This record gives sequence, structure tokens and C-alpha cells, in this order.
Amino acid sequence: MTFYQKGANFERSIVRDFWENGFTAIRAAGSGCAPQPIPDVIAMKGSRIIIIECKTTAKPTFRLGKEEIAKLRAFTERADCEAYLALKFNNVKPKFFPLDLVAGRTVTKNDTALSFETLLGIQKTL
Repeated sequence: MTFYQKGANFERSIVRDFWENGFTAIRAAGSGCAPQPIPDVIAMKGSRIIIIECKTTAKPTFRLGKEEIAKLRAFTERADCEAYLALKFNNVKPKFFPLDLVAGRTVTKNDTALSFETLLGIQKTL
């Protein structure tokens, strides 16, 4: 499986999870090469809008680039929405980090993050 296929499959699974939980969600194919700031996934329910930048990695750490953060912030300000990094480390459930938490820092697979359920408000953080 190529890196592209792995990432696209992860994005599709996030979209599917949103739909299964009553959200409308889309995957923005080719979002990484668009000149405008476009996130990988956009989900909406009522007045709540969530954007997700999805990344997969085989490494135990990950750092989102400054340019990507700037683009996501620009989209967030324009759309007045919540922004998250969805990170899929090998053999670990996806972790969701608020954009402001990951800006300028490296995250590890052992870092505390939100689960999908917590992100949706279904499950409270401990």
C-alpha cells in the first residue's frame, strides 16, 4: 500500500465515522496541493463545523509543518470552525489533537490526545 493510499484510507475512515455519528462530512481529495487552505476532512452538524488534517506515520513522533498550520488557521478563521490534527501511528488508535496544541511542537504516540468519541462530545475526557 502506498503512502497516498494509506492516507486516503485514513481520511475515508474519519469521514465514515462522522457520518455514523450524525454529521455530514466530506473528504477534500487533493487538499495538500491546492493553492487555497483546504483541510483533508470537513464535518458539520447544526452550527458546529470541524476540520481535520489527517496524517499517518510509522515513526513514533510527528510534527506538523508551519505552512500547514498557517493554512489551517486561515481556513479556521474564515469558516469560524474547530480544527484538529488526526494522527494515526502504526498499531495505535487515531489520536485527535486540537490545532493550537500541536502548533510548533512534536507529538508522540504516547502523548495524551482526544479520542474520536471525546471530540464529538460522546465521551468525556478523564
